[in-house]
Amino acid sequence: SFVIVFPWEKLYLFDGKKKIIEWGEPEEISEEERVELKKQGKPLPMPDYVATRALDGNEVSLAVRLEYRISQDPEKLVKLVQYVGTSDSDIEELVVAAARADIRTVMNTLKTSEFFDNNKKFSRQAKIKQALADRLTRFGIVIESVNLEEHRFERVGSDGSIDRSYQERINQVQTIEEDRKREESRIDTVRAKKAQEYNDTLRVMNRQVEQAKGYLRQARLRGDAYFKVKDNESKAILEQGRAEAQGLTEKIAALDGPGGKALVKLELVKQLLKNDPKFVLMEEGASSDRIGVNKVDTNDLMEQIGVFEGLKEGAKTLSQGALKNTSVNSNKDKG
Repeated sequence: SFVIVFPWEKLYLFDGKKKIIEWGEPEEISEEERVELKKQGKPLPMPDYVATRALDGNEVSLAVRLEYRISQDPEKLVKLVQYVGTSDSDIEELVVAAARADIRTVMNTLKTSEFFDNNKKFSRQAKIKQALADRLTRFGIVIESVNLEEHRFERVGSDGSIDRSYQERINQVQTIEEDRKREESRIDTVRAKKAQEYNDTLRVMNRQVEQAKGYLRQARLRGDAYFKVKDNESKAILEQGRAEAQGLTEKIAALDGPGGKALVKLELVKQLLKNDPKFVLMEEGASSDRIGVNKVDTNDLMEQIGVFEGLKEGAKTLSQGALKNTSVNSNKDKG
C-alpha cells in the first residue's frame, strides 16, 4: 500500500505486508559458508532462541513465531516516523526488542514444571500479544499473532557454548514419564478388560442364580401342590375310614340285635351270589341254629335244589300235621 501524509517535507516508504519474526530457527547460511566453517573448526550457527528464566530460576530458551504489520492510519504513521524510525528495519528492530522484553516478562511467571503444561504455557500467548499491542499499537504497529513453540532448558556460557545437561536430564525424565504413562495406560486397559470380564461373569452368575431361584420356587410350588393333594387324599381316606368304621359299628350293633342271624344269612347269600358260587346250604331246620355248607358242581346243585324244594314241602306238611294232632288232642282233653 502507498500512503502520503500531508503536509510533508520528506517521503518515507514502508512495506505494509505482514512480516514474520521467528526465534528458534537456525540461521540460514550457504553451503560454501558451512564448508568454510567446518574447515576453520568453528561451530555452525545455533538457533536464535528467546532466553529467559523460569520462576524457580532455571534458564529456558523459547522458540517463538511473531507476525506483525504496519497500520495505514495516517495519524499513527506520523507517530511511527516521529518516534520509531523511517525504515522497515527500524520498525523490525523495535518489534524485536519489545517482543523479547515482553516474552521474558510474561514467561518467567511460570515454574519449570508448568512449561510442560500446554494449557498454562499457551495461555501466556494471549498475554504476550496484549502486552505488545499496548506498547506498539499507538505507533501504528499491529501485532497479528504470537505463537509459542518448543522450549529448551539450557544455559549459554560466556564463551557462547551451550550447556544442555539440564535439558538432557529433563528429556530422561520425560522419557521415564512417557514410559510410565504408557504403562499406566496399559494397566488401565487391562483393568478395563478384566472389569468387563468380571461384569460379564457376574451377569452370567446372577442369571444362573435367578434361574436357580426360579427352579427352587417352582419346586416349592410343586411340593406344596403335591403336599396339598396328598393331604386332601389322606383326609379323604381318614373320612372314608371313619365312615366305614361307623358303618361297621352300626352293622355290629344290628347283628347284635334280634334280626342279627337273618342279616348274617342274607349277607352270606349276597356274597355267594356275587362270586358265582359253587356252594349251597345243605342243612336248615326249624330247630337248628347251624348252617351247613358243602361244595358241589352245577348238576348236583340242580338236583339238590329239587331236594330242598321237596324237603321244604315235606317239612311244611309235617308241621301242619303236627299242628292238627295237637289240636285234636287238645279237644279230647277238654271233653
